[in-house]
Amino acid sequence: MKNIVHGKNGEFSGKLIYELDNKEKYEVYRNFTKKNPQIVDDNGKDVSKNYTIDKTYGNKFFSEQTKVDEELFNTSMVIMQQEITLDKNKQNLLIQKASNIMLTGEDDVSYKKIIAKLNKKQIEEIGTEKSPTKPLYITKQKIEELTREKQELESLLEKQYEIEEKRLKVEKEIKEAEKEIELLQEIQKMKNQEKIEKEKIEINLKSKEETKKKKEEEENKLRNIKLEKNSKKSPKILYIIFILLTILSIILYIIGQKNISYIGIGIASLDIIGVILIQIKESNKYNKQKEKEQFEKENIKNKIELLENEIKQKEKIIQEKQNELEIKNNLNKMQLKNKYINIYNIENILESKIESENILNQQKYINDLKLELTKIEIQKKEMLERLEKTSEIEERIENSIENLQELIKYNEIINIAKEALEKAYIKMRENVTPKFSNNLSNAIRNISNQKYKTVKVNEENGLIIETEKGNYVPADLLSIGTIDGLYLTLRISSIKELTKENMPIILDETFAYFDNERLENVLKFLDREYKENQILILTCTEREIKTLEKLNISYNKIEL
Repeated sequence: MKNIVHGKNGEFSGKLIYELDNKEKYEVYRNFTKKNPQIVDDNGKDVSKNYTIDKTYGNKFFSEQTKVDEELFNTSMVIMQQEITLDKNKQNLLIQKASNIMLTGEDDVSYKKIIAKLNKKQIEEIGTEKSPTKPLYITKQKIEELTREKQELESLLEKQYEIEEKRLKVEKEIKEAEKEIELLQEIQKMKNQEKIEKEKIEINLKSKEETKKKKEEEENKLRNIKLEKNSKKSPKILYIIFILLTILSIILYIIGQKNISYIGIGIASLDIIGVILIQIKESNKYNKQKEKEQFEKENIKNKIELLENEIKQKEKIIQEKQNELEIKNNLNKMQLKNKYINIYNIENILESKIESENILNQQKYINDLKLELTKIEIQKKEMLERLEKTSEIEERIENSIENLQELIKYNEIINIAKEALEKAYIKMRENVTPKFSNNLSNAIRNISNQKYKTVKVNEENGLIIETEKGNYVPADLLSIGTIDGLYLTLRISSIKELTKENMPIILDETFAYFDNERLENVLKFLDREYKENQILILTCTEREIKTLEKLNISYNKIEL
């Protein structure tokens, strides 16, 4: 492998020349301002398009030639300073690759993953009879639904007559209800007219009552007319004065006071004359009052007579209108009975109180019936359409049965594949696992001077090591130095099994924390076991060179 790098005017490019184990030679030219390199074969032909070009990772020529991707290459064949102990993700990846090799013979083939994928395929693409969202369950349900639908279609012929009979019944009910609402409207009209007539009669009744009231008022007036009594207060006083004056005059006359007695008699005479005049006046007044009273009585009696005649006239009009209204109502009822003779409860309807709410309720009932009729007609239409689809449903049932049979067959094929994989897995584990385990154990024995003899790898426990005492312990319980050597061994030991190509091993300051003994053991092991691999040791010290010279291992030194 030869590497050439150029840099000029801020642009960098490089070319890598390498040879595969099958003797094919390639040149890879990369301009670092572009994403994808140019790959040329030994004949100078550009073969860049012969390999997959990934949008993220670019041209995948290296992984397709060596079967080693970038991540695997960096975690096994490139070992840098302080990277002997892998981080958790890389450690898991390498252990998984190692386990895959031990269990299946291929680094990118995991028996458990394949079985898991097949199980997932069975679950997602087939499912079970209890998986409502999966094809097997859905197909069976579809067959059952289509079968039920077919059976329903076969019974539709009988239902057809039932639906038609129901439709005719509802239509009849609608006509009867519409006739009844027409009757209600006519009755309401009749009642309204009757109400108007009754209001007119009521007006006459009120007028009659008002007239009667007026009559009673006049009668009361007649009873209350009385002549005023003559005022007797003044005459009585005058009489008393007259008597007193007369007695006084007599006494005066007796005692000799004749002049004074004559004066008294004169005054008494005048008094009596006043009495007479007053009596005459009162008598005249009384006569006039009596004449006035008689006149008023005559007027009131005339008014009362007129009011009585008016009352009789109004009573006559009221009676006529009541008779007329009754005749008209009876006639209207008779006409309605003849017109709506088919309405069985017409008598009750005619006698009941018809309100707008009754008509609205009846209209709502008609609307409900019409809605029901619409549903029946839709049902009838759908039924006819479904009857036309009988042959189509039978065809769908056949197709669904075929799909079900294919799913069952597909499921059987997967089960057969799983059984075959299990047998192959058992056989592979018996043949491949010991080989890889022996390689790894051989490496750790050489590096540890026989301190550790056996290394095993599995997915459950990771790396476990047999100690001098014969017991097995997890690798992470060992000393740091031993763990460094163990992981170095694991990484370089996996190279032979991960690819058939003799890949280069890059060690960048890998031994910075190794003591001299461990460094010698590793270099001897690499020289003995990886003679076909190109090993690049990058270091800034002379320790590796001195050790190589001490062990008499040939090397090519390049100083940068």
